[in-house]
Amino acid sequence: MAALDVLFRDGGLLAKAYSDLLQSDGDTRRRDDEGQIAWTRDRFGAMRLYTYRKNVSGSAFALGDLTSRKFEVETNQTGTATGTVVGTFVADDFVNAMAIVHDDAGGAGAAPEGEASIVAGNTATVQTLETDLPWSVALASGDDVTFLSPKVIDSIADDPCFVVCGVAMAAAADDEWSWFQFQGVHPAANHAASSFISGSALKSGTKVVALYGDATAVVGGTAGTGIGYVIGYQIAIHTSDVVTLKSPVMMSLLPTYN
Repeated sequence: MAALDVLFRDGGLLAKAYSDLLQSDGDTRRRDDEGQIAWTRDRFGAMRLYTYRKNVSGSAFALGDLTSRKFEVETNQTGTATGTVVGTFVADDFVNAMAIVHDDAGGAGAAPEGEASIVAGNTATVQTLETDLPWSVALASGDDVTFLSPKVIDSIADDPCFVVCGVAMAAAADDEWSWFQFQGVHPAANHAASSFISGSALKSGTKVVALYGDATAVVGGTAGTGIGYVIGYQIAIHTSDVVTLKSPVMMSLLPTYN
């Protein structure tokens, strides 16, 4: 860790955090378990929490970029047994993902609608579920499945808070592992090109924190403005003429961490 680094100020590294939280790791030299939590204490806060994830966005992240988990709603899936989902996927990107059958084509509420499982592994055409978490019946052609993967992609505007992963702690190329802060003060988060006041609630933009609503505003009725879209709060005034579009935010994703 560099002396006087803007992201850490005279604190301690606790739990599973490393001294190189600001470095990414290549695909073949992962140092920890996916989803591992790290905790630091420094002058920016008594508890800053991070999670270790893989970038599967297809492009690089910059330090301070906002990221989301890979979240896909796939229609017209099928299966070959109670332990598979057959479709078109990116190989290995759904390992450890939660799979939820949200609609069954066979009838109103027919099994396996509403059932959830965990993906043990996936090829480009087949996802194999954990053997102890099969569907009650095999998927049939036309069933619809939602996937929430622990791996991360670019944040998409209006992602709900339980999908947002956190702010990138390092520049990470595609397929690299890195740390993402999901709780506590991040002093250099990338912002959308708009003005924020102290106390503004934040939501996800594309790779940036965006304005959910001012502390005194009444917000609702449009995309991304339900209470489940708040990911944190603006600490100080942030104006749209800030050249770097970076400023401190209070991330608040611990209640929805997964």
